[in-house]
Amino acid sequence: MLLGHTQDPLWPAPEEALEDARLFLREQRGRRVLVAPHTDVDGLTSGVLALRALEAVGARPLARVPGKGEHAHSPAFQERLRAGAHDALVVLDMGSRGAPIVPELPTLVVDHHRSEEFPPGAQVLTANGREPIANSSLLTYVLVSPLVVPGPLEWLAVMGTVADLGATAPMPFLKDALKRAGRKAVTESVALLNAARRSSRFAAPLALEVLLRAGSAADISEGRVPGVDVLHDCRLEVQREVARCARTPPRFAGNVALLLFSSEAQVHPLVAVRWAQRLPEHIVIAANAGYLPGRVNFAMRSRAPVDLIAFLKGLDLPPMGEEFANGHARATGGSLSQEDFIRFADAAGFRGLRTFDVERRGAFPG
Repeated sequence: MLLGHTQDPLWPAPEEALEDARLFLREQRGRRVLVAPHTDVDGLTSGVLALRALEAVGARPLARVPGKGEHAHSPAFQERLRAGAHDALVVLDMGSRGAPIVPELPTLVVDHHRSEEFPPGAQVLTANGREPIANSSLLTYVLVSPLVVPGPLEWLAVMGTVADLGATAPMPFLKDALKRAGRKAVTESVALLNAARRSSRFAAPLALEVLLRAGSAADISEGRVPGVDVLHDCRLEVQREVARCARTPPRFAGNVALLLFSSEAQVHPLVAVRWAQRLPEHIVIAANAGYLPGRVNFAMRSRAPVDLIAFLKGLDLPPMGEEFANGHARATGGSLSQEDFIRFADAAGFRGLRTFDVERRGAFPG
């Protein structure tokens, strides 16, 4: 059996919702369709699956990837989505907010993040709320399977699933699908592709090109397609930055640990994961003052059974904007102005931080 194909009418999403989304894709025959995926491996593989399905139904799809620190609700990215003449938009793995994306474009949102709101007017296909919650690429794979020859594309869903949930995720038929795709090739390719967006050079567009050129995970892991050499360079940079920033001594406030450092690479989630393993009873906040100018990007992880989004929303804080407390109960974070981050840190128990403490410092830890 192919990955995720259980014939369950309610999983990974209700069959009616899947059919409505398939109809949206079929109706794009002859039309110009923008495909906007998130830049992690789950998002990019979702994007490739959507592109292949749109090509199969006779549409003219074009991928547009958000830039560093951007997503579907970033004004700068939305402005680029409006550029040119397009007939529809497909947003993958980043549409779980209650704000419009490009209101004038018919839009399909495919997502799995926890949310009670989605872009008004958009057609939404979400896996959230149905256990086990399927990641976006697996949901997209089940969605497009009737529109394509699914077998040759299964490896894309396998890679997205492993990247988002791990090789032992409780997804139907993952074990056999992973064996078909090649476990070693999948894990190596996931590491390379994720490094592209985490690197300071932000090579996510190249990672998408590599995925589009490849016919298997082994094509990437063995360097059989152009662009993989750059991904190796990105991976080395990220490894160095994770090792450097993870040496930052944590500050403690009760069961919360704060690591404050500065790097132009997106290493804060990896540092948070590493320290959550060292401090299994703590909530770990890895805060990066160097990722985006004037902002502090942070990731939160914990091995303790705590809802991190609920923890953030339970703090005594003024409205922190849309870049706060998104994602998953066990993996969340945000991007705040320096002033708002100091307010957040104060509410979490880390009093006395100054603007100097959260300034961007290039290659040097904070």
